[in-house]
Amino acid sequence: MIEYLFVGGTDGNTGPANVNKGIVANLTAKFCISDSKNKFVKYLSAIINTFRCKVIIVSGMSKVGLYAIQLAKFLNKKTIYIMHGCYEIESGLNDADADLRSLQMEQYILHNVDLVLPVSKRYGEMIQEKYPFCKGKTAYLHNGVDKVDLIHNGIKREKGRVVAVGGDRKLKNNITIAKAMAKLDGNKVLTVYGHFYHPDDLPKSDNIEFKGLIPQEQLYKEMMRSELYVLNSIYEPFALSVFDALLCGCSILVTNVAGALELLDVTEHDVIHDPIDENEIAEKIDYLLQNPNNARLMKNLDFEKISYKEEVKKLENFCKELCQKSRS
Repeated sequence: MIEYLFVGGTDGNTGPANVNKGIVANLTAKFCISDSKNKFVKYLSAIINTFRCKVIIVSGMSKVGLYAIQLAKFLNKKTIYIMHGCYEIESGLNDADADLRSLQMEQYILHNVDLVLPVSKRYGEMIQEKYPFCKGKTAYLHNGVDKVDLIHNGIKREKGRVVAVGGDRKLKNNITIAKAMAKLDGNKVLTVYGHFYHPDDLPKSDNIEFKGLIPQEQLYKEMMRSELYVLNSIYEPFALSVFDALLCGCSILVTNVAGALELLDVTEHDVIHDPIDENEIAEKIDYLLQNPNNARLMKNLDFEKISYKEEVKKLENFCKELCQKSRS
């Protein structure tokens, strides 16, 4: 019997959309979903199923998710919010003008849901520190990581090639990686993918390439060509891209704020402790190009325990616990 409604967009190639695809593909018969390219059908499905279900799960911030939570609250139904990011925090870090309606939507959701599930433990701790009213109703649910066999099609890895994603967004901090690379010899080349908001301000160097947005499949190919993937964010709730890089055969160098580190058995050389320290980043890039960590990290990953199937089981248990609390 259907008991739980999952509301989460699966269109596009954003982090939350990719996670939602993984969740939806592994939902059991106790779940129904509200997701359609037809806007009217999507909203109608959310309304009808909110009446039918005991627990409404909203994954990522959206208008349809907001309306489902509002209706659920009116009907005294239990609600869960899977929190992939925080609009207020990210707007501040990117020095962007925050949209008032989006801020209000986020605050309404956080104040009114029964359970907040950030996508990592450390991110959950950050959210509770930022919003004390979330204490007592916050747990965490990691993004799922499925082991997939990517087809290399004869793609050869290029010696000294380093890759990063996220363009020049301030919170991704790729400009610092570029400055660190400029300290290394010209045989080591950095390629940064993503949208560039300030192209005239990008560092200039023969061993640094800035390229635009590319489809996910093309990014996999670029990772297969590279020896090292660097993630130097100053804020990173989870970071699925780290696992994409590992599955593509890359070594990884990861910021110490990434939630993904909770699933990895890392050493000192695998982690950036100060994301603005160009010397630390340069030294660790140089070290990892000579001492790859991909095989070691992959060997210690238990994909059965971190799969979407397992994360959906945890989500279902959270739903059951909320239902039990409502009866007691």
